[in-house]
Amino acid sequence: MENKPEPTKTINPYRWLALICGFQLIFWTVVPWLVRNTLHSDTLEGIAWGNLWQWGYDKHPPLAAWASAVFANMSDSVDFPVYLFAQLCIVLTFIGVWKLAREYLNDYGALLAVFLLQGILFYSNRVERVTPDTLQHPIWAWMALAFYWAVTRESLKYWLLTGALAGLAVLTKYQAAILFIPLLLLLLFTVEGRKNLGSSGPWLGGIIATIILTPHIIWLYEHNFAAIGYLEDNYVESTRYGSNTLIDHLIFPWRFITSNFGNVFLLFLLMIPLFRASKQKESESNQTAFKKWFLLAIATGPFLFTLLFGLITGEKLVPRWATPYFAWLPLLLIVWLKPVINFRRFKTVVSWSLFIGFLLLSLRGGYLYFKPQIDDKYWRSVEFQPLKSQMQKAEQLWNNYYNYPMPYFGGMHYDVAEMGVYSKDKPVPFMGLTEAESLWMRDDDFRKGGGIIVLIDGKRESENVRRRMNENFPKAEFLETVIFKPIPKIEIDNKPDLPVHYYLLRPEQ
Repeated sequence: MENKPEPTKTINPYRWLALICGFQLIFWTVVPWLVRNTLHSDTLEGIAWGNLWQWGYDKHPPLAAWASAVFANMSDSVDFPVYLFAQLCIVLTFIGVWKLAREYLNDYGALLAVFLLQGILFYSNRVERVTPDTLQHPIWAWMALAFYWAVTRESLKYWLLTGALAGLAVLTKYQAAILFIPLLLLLLFTVEGRKNLGSSGPWLGGIIATIILTPHIIWLYEHNFAAIGYLEDNYVESTRYGSNTLIDHLIFPWRFITSNFGNVFLLFLLMIPLFRASKQKESESNQTAFKKWFLLAIATGPFLFTLLFGLITGEKLVPRWATPYFAWLPLLLIVWLKPVINFRRFKTVVSWSLFIGFLLLSLRGGYLYFKPQIDDKYWRSVEFQPLKSQMQKAEQLWNNYYNYPMPYFGGMHYDVAEMGVYSKDKPVPFMGLTEAESLWMRDDDFRKGGGIIVLIDGKRESENVRRRMNENFPKAEFLETVIFKPIPKIEIDNKPDLPVHYYLLRPEQ
């Protein structure tokens, strides 16, 4: 057993970091692009929002939607640049975690803090999606790093960077508050934190964050705090979930714990060689009190405060809320264990991490490719919907009557978002045929400009959308019903019919 506190073999950390970043970037970009016909539904919704360049939307702040739209518009195919963007977010997270880990560990340990993230499913399964959760990965990782540098180096430039990233974190998802809480406690209850509070750095950082957030705050005010209202209606005050009794205060936190244990279980298996390693002597672990409390705060604080929210309110806790929570968990475990890591043990953990990463990638890609042979209802998933053909038909029908691009495109919320992203005309989406879901327009805009309405029966809310069309747009003319077929990557017999009903609303002007 190796007992030396420092490894005798030096390595080039940048090459090893490039290995894990290259693995993530190349394989997780190419494989989803090869096995999927379309992007994920939530990703398409974000792109549809982002194309409108609003300062907010009915569900979320705007930053993730803007970023998705920027990458989607880099190519006529839409999909590939968005898959690439999703992995760039993960790679930036890896780099941010690695830079922080170097403040605690030698080269071996710092690199393992990144490689071991392959054992956390938020970094190695279903990561082809782009949602606000996706963008939280790099912003949280770099905001924590900037905060650490700001406090330990008492640096104004890092406080300004922390403020800027804090503003961007809120523009990504309001959930950023769950990270702000432990960081604020560090400022209040550590010697280094209180010392920094006496300087101008944190306050100037707060001003930077406020400046970044001001347009969104104005938007919220002008739109009756719509995005916050969505969170409140669907989770905080929702009666859709649970028994609405005191038992919910225990059931939801317990489910949150068990679900996320499944998300990190493989991490503990990958760490078995480190669990078995001999431990460094206490004197060899040179960590200040602030460094210890800081790492504990960021690695456990968001999860614990989420549990506290569930315990107090009894509201549903969604497992994917923990998406950015575990970036620092491998780092925390390595610092806590203090294993002696020689080159052989390093290579062992690296090899198993890459194997697990490749295995999960293969399972995910294989499932998406062979899903039509596994699931009889495969065609209900968006990746098998002929969205491009459905949108092309809508544009063709519009062009039969008018020789200019379609101004508006209406229908059910997700149908409009999913099809509209693949439009060459980029019509303004009228989601749900309701102003509540389309805060950028009014019913009169649709009447004046005109457009195509698509309706697909049998989906949730389809009857409500049809009712809105009949009540608010009675002049909409039925054009035709077109039968489409799902488009799996493998040959499937007996493909079901996918009927889409098309309506024309002629422009008043």
